[in-house]
Order: sequence, then structure tokens, then C-alpha cells
Amino acid sequence: MSRGNHGATPATTRTPSRPSARTVAAWLATCLAAFVALAGWSLASPVASSPDDDYHLASIWCAQGLDADRCAPVEGEPDQRLLPYLASGAASCFATDFTISASCQDDFTSDAPAVATAHGNWAGAYPPYFYAALSLLVGSDVPAAVLTMRLVNSLIAVGLVAALAVLLPRPRRPLATLPLLVTAVPLSMSILTSTNPSSWSVLGAAVVWPALYVAFEETGWRRNGLAALALVGSFVGAGSRADGCLIVMMSIVLVLILRARHLRAAPLITGVGVACLLLAGTILLQSGHRAVIADSFGQLDQSLTLSQLVLMNLAQLPTLWLGIFGSGPLGRTGWLDTPFPPVVPMLTIAVWFPLLLQGSRRLFPAKVVGLALVGAALFVQPMYLLVRSGVLVGQGVQPRYLLPLIVIFTGLCLLDHRGVTARLSPAVYWTVVATLTLAHSVALHIQIRRYVTGLDVSFVRFGDDTEWWWASGPGPTATWIIASIGFAVFTAAVLRQALAAPDRPRGSARAGSGADRSSATPLRSA
Repeated sequence: MSRGNHGATPATTRTPSRPSARTVAAWLATCLAAFVALAGWSLASPVASSPDDDYHLASIWCAQGLDADRCAPVEGEPDQRLLPYLASGAASCFATDFTISASCQDDFTSDAPAVATAHGNWAGAYPPYFYAALSLLVGSDVPAAVLTMRLVNSLIAVGLVAALAVLLPRPRRPLATLPLLVTAVPLSMSILTSTNPSSWSVLGAAVVWPALYVAFEETGWRRNGLAALALVGSFVGAGSRADGCLIVMMSIVLVLILRARHLRAAPLITGVGVACLLLAGTILLQSGHRAVIADSFGQLDQSLTLSQLVLMNLAQLPTLWLGIFGSGPLGRTGWLDTPFPPVVPMLTIAVWFPLLLQGSRRLFPAKVVGLALVGAALFVQPMYLLVRSGVLVGQGVQPRYLLPLIVIFTGLCLLDHRGVTARLSPAVYWTVVATLTLAHSVALHIQIRRYVTGLDVSFVRFGDDTEWWWASGPGPTATWIIASIGFAVFTAAVLRQALAAPDRPRGSARAGSGADRSSATPLRSA
């Protein structure tokens, strides 16, 4: 049987060599820098600062059932649970007003179950796996437990992405990191380091499709490792939310469509794709996804006709897409109460959009089909939820619901026949590194300032006016500086994979190579 255009890559024919000590050290330094940046965002906000944390923290604390010390029953109220103050809705005393710091939590000193709530996942609306995993870290000290959960979530993100980068052949390696990097600030950084299940939805979207797609063109240990990682990523994405299940299923179907010519030639990988699809579908059917969709977005506005509702939402739909970069009221983090200055979305979009344009210059049939399908999903998913619920953009549907799709769309734009389309000259490379570093530093400073003093204070240094911070660990100023440096190092290392090699003299051995050969040339990396 003949191979298609996307058959074996050069990585499948080369004998794998043992990495040098310098390469291993560079990998470890890059992973450490990524973790330091994420840890900074973990420290940047207090307990209950993530979206809907009153629900998610209660679900984590009660994930292992009733317990007198963490999730006590309420006599005569089977649908309610007693929770510690900081693990209940009482902890979000600062929500919706960005001038109020997190010092209001100082009034809640007891860690014993004392607040009754009926707002949690004990009815099975969400898949239980995210809550069950983090519930293993529940302790008597609520702030310490929440901070540990955030750091562990950061470790999971670094681990999965690093595993994907190791398993991908060098020409494909940017698919593991670039889509996440250029869409990271500010929403993704705040979500990946939170106790919100959307963090696992984003991770699943970032890992599943590249792992399965590239597995079709690999052999040996890379193929097996990528197949295993696709299964792990599917469980992580589907175990988060009902829409996370749908995104995983869409990713699998997308890859199977793009690789339609290779399904029979690679029965093992095809079988893994089907197994991932069944896994996500089973988790979806076990969750109360219909109730989540029906009850979350309000009631139909009878003053609007169906055509008015559709047209008004279509006109405002880009607000949801650009919100992941901090643009507009929907670009706020937390409880949509941390606004960012326009410089943040301006800088991040100035990097993201040109990469999409560069990717659109290298099209082939499978890539066009993938972009069309994911692009249609970016319209259909939010429009379905908005129209069905009878609400307008800004009510109910949030940019974090579309963040996984944006990550997938960005990765598909970067896809080339045998590598990625991203090629940066040295001048552009340093410009992009500086741009993303500045955007991240400003965004992280705003995130910290919002909870340390409230945004009615605007000093650069976090000094004697600090009203709230963690009981231990580095201070807010040190956290901001160290995390900013970590992000800069990680950004420089990731983008270096896209740094174009200097042009060779005319008539050299490599001159006149075709697009496929040049894209398969080993990229310069850290």
C-alpha cells in the first residue's frame, strides 16, 4: 500500500540519539521557567478568586462524600452541605468590585464546616474526576490546600506539555507549546493555575489533537508514547466539564477526518482514536450536561425576536474570541472583575494574529478542512448556547468556554506538511519575545494589585499599603518579578524553535530545496 503525502517524516527514519547533558539541562530549565511563571499566577490571587469558585471549591471539598471535618451534612436538608468559610461562597467577599482587596477574608478565621450551601457537584452535573483529583489535597488549612491545588495543577500543565514536546519530532515540536504560549496572556495563565475545571479543558485541547495527529506519521517509541499521551489527554479534557468532553470528541473526529487516508495503514493509532472517542462519550453521558447547558445562561428575553437575537449575537461574537487576550469587559479575569489596560490585548493580539496570517500562507487540503471545521465551531458553539438560552453576548457565555477551541485553531494554523509554518527572523524573534514578556508582566501586575490593595491603588511597587497576601512564601513584588522572568525565559526558549536559520549562499548544497524538505530541516532550539 502506498503512503500518502503525510506518511513517515524524517524523524521516523533517523536512529534516535541520546540527548546531550546540555540539551537535558536546557529542557529542565525551560520546564522550570514555565512552572515559575505559572506559580506566580497561582500566588497572584486569593482563595475563591477563580470563576464560580463558590461552586468548584465546594465540589472539591465534598468530592469524597460526607465528612464531619470537611463536608458535613445539614440535618433535614439532604441537598445542602456544611463547608468551611473559605471553601464556600462566603470567601468571594471581594467579587464584582475591583476596588475591594482580599483582606475581607480576614474575618473568616474558622476552618471548621460552618456555612451551609446547596451549590456543588454532589448532584453530578459535572464529571467528577477533576474534583476527585484535587480533593486528595484538601486539608484543615484551607488557603494552604487551595494554593497546593493550584501548584499541582501548574505541575500537571507543565508535565503534559513537556511530555508532548519530548515525544513530537523536532519539526513538529512547536505544536506542543506555541499555541498555548501565544494565547496564554492573560486568561489562560489565570485558568491553568486555578481550581476551575476549565484548566483541564484547555490542557486536553492542547494535547490531544497534536499527539494523535503526529502519531499517524511516526513509528516505534514515539508512536506508542503519543498514543498513550492522547489517551491521558482525553481523560484530562473529558474529566473536567461537559463541554470539555465535547471538545475532546471534536478533536478526535477532526484528526480522524484529517488522517482519513491513513486509518487503515495505522490500525493501532486508529484504535486509540476510537478509544479516546468512546472514553469522552462515556464521561459525557454520565454527567448532567443537559442541566448545565439549560440552567446556566438565564431565561429567554421575550422582547427580542429570534432573528434579532441571532443578528445581535453575531455582531458581538468577536468580543468572546478576543476576550481571551484581555480585551473588553469579557476579557476580565476572576469573577469578570479584574480589568486589564488596553496595552495587554494590543500586545498579545499583535503577536497572535500575524502568526495566524503566516500560517494561512501554507495551506493544503487537510489543513483547510481542519480550519473550516474548528472555525465553524467557534461560531456554532457560542451561538447555540446564546440563542437557546435567549441571552446576548456578555450574559452567561464567557471567553474561557471558547479558549480550548482558540488553542486548537491556532495550532492548526501553524500546521505545515512536515513541520510548522512559524519562521521568525532574529529581529522578529526578539521583538515577539519582548512583546509577550511586556504583556505578561503588565497583566500579572494588575492581577496581583487587584487583590493586594484593589485597583483604586496604582503604585508599581507593592509596599507598605499591602492589605492582603499569603501567610508564607515570597512577597507580592518578588512574586511579580520572579514570575515575569520565568515567563520571559520560557517564551525565549519556545520561540527559539521557530527561529529561522540564516540564508545559505546561492549554490550551496541546500539551495533549491522544496517546501517539504526545508520544513523538515531541524529547527534551532534551546
